[in-house]
Amino acid sequence: MPRRRAHAIGRREILMAQLDFYFDYSCPWCYLATFTVRELAAEGVAVDYHVWKMPADATPPPKPEGYMEAAGLKLRELREQLNVKLASPIQKETVPALIATKVASEMGKAEAFVEATFLAHWGNKQDISDEALLVKIAEEIGLDAEKFQSALNDGSGRAAFEADLQKAQELNIDTIPSYLNDGMRLLIHHFEDMPTLEQIRQLAQTE
Repeated sequence: MPRRRAHAIGRREILMAQLDFYFDYSCPWCYLATFTVRELAAEGVAVDYHVWKMPADATPPPKPEGYMEAAGLKLRELREQLNVKLASPIQKETVPALIATKVASEMGKAEAFVEATFLAHWGNKQDISDEALLVKIAEEIGLDAEKFQSALNDGSGRAAFEADLQKAQELNIDTIPSYLNDGMRLLIHHFEDMPTLEQIRQLAQTE
C-alpha cells in the first residue's frame, strides 16, 4: 500500500500519496521537472526518487522532423520562465551519479542531492561522473563525506541502482520523466506533454 499523509489545501483536507519520480541526469526535461516535484514536496507530498537508464538493447523511437529545434526553443523558454541555469553538459556519463543518488537516498538526502547534481550537470557544466565531485556535493548538502565515500565503495548503491532499473522494467517504464502513484502514471515521451504542477498534484493526491 502507498504511504499517505493528511495535508490541508485551502479549507479542505486531502490525503497525499507517495509520488514515484523516475529520472536520469542526462535528461534536461527531468532537470526542469525537479522544480515542480520540489513544489509538491513542499506541500507535503512524499516523493521517492528513482533512477533510470534506457536499456542498452533498446531502440528509442525516431523523433519527428524538427523535434530538436522545437525542443531547444522550449528549453530556452522554460529556462527563462523558471530563471534557472541550463547549458549543454560537458559529458554524458550519468551512471556514477545515479548510483551516488541511491546512496544519498539511503542517507535521507535524496531531494537535496538530486537538485544539487542536476545543477552541477546542467547549470555549472561539471563532470558528474567524477567521484570526487559527487562526494563534494554530498558534503555540501550536509552528509558526512567519509561515510558517503565508504557507501559508494561498498556496492550497496549499485545494488539499489539496479533494483530501480529492474522495477522500472517490471512497470514498463520506457521514458523519463515519469510520475507514478498507486497504479496511476504519467510517462512523458515528448516535451509537449510535460505536465503542469496541477496535473502532477492531481496524480499525487487521493480524496
